[in-house]
Amino acid sequence: MMQMAMNAVYFLMLAINVWAFVDCLIRPAAAFPAVERQTKLAWIAFLGVGVALQLFFGGVGLLGLAALVLAGYYLADVRTKVLEITRR
Repeated sequence: MMQMAMNAVYFLMLAINVWAFVDCLIRPAAAFPAVERQTKLAWIAFLGVGVALQLFFGGVGLLGLAALVLAGYYLADVRTKVLEITRR
């Protein structure tokens, strides 16, 4: 039962990381500097590394949590500001 719960948490964390990565890919590059954040390429690299860490080094460990925090920051702060500018 505990293993099923850990697997559910792992897949939820992976889904959030992949969502942030794919969302970053579809946003226009010009919007990132306009909201005074890193470039789109930098965010793609950050989030891509986060997804890779999640996949290869486990989900619920320290690296998985770091990747989740990064994805959460992107989704909560950067994405919302990019959406305000692009009105998508």
